[in-house]
Amino acid sequence: MVDIIRRLPTYIRLVWALLRDGRVPAQQKLILVGIGAYVVLPIDLIPDFVPVLGQLDDIAVVLLGLDLFIRGAPPEIVEEHLARISQDKDQLRRDIATAERLLGDRIGDVRDTVDKFRTQGRKAGRKRGST
Repeated sequence: MVDIIRRLPTYIRLVWALLRDGRVPAQQKLILVGIGAYVVLPIDLIPDFVPVLGQLDDIAVVLLGLDLFIRGAPPEIVEEHLARISQDKDQLRRDIATAERLLGDRIGDVRDTVDKFRTQGRKAGRKRGST
């Protein structure tokens, strides 16, 4: 975990570079807006006053959001920015997997919730498009 924390500034640079890159679709960047809103707004899946779980829940949402943002960006653009910051894509995947193992079932619960919302959003979008 210490190694992941040491690499965190590198991943922040990656996210910042992808955010500023005009080739990354705007709707993909909305994931970062959602993460920011989740962190800032007083809405939580598990309230922060619940010891440990409240904070782990927040970490899981942030990690999942960043993972969705990076995986959803065009792969060649991610590779380009990873090369610029001298970071290996495999290392990024290993770090995300390590964080998921440390968070245990929390990340799975959050991922299931996010997938449910994304599925509902797609269905609603198709309904609007067919009318």
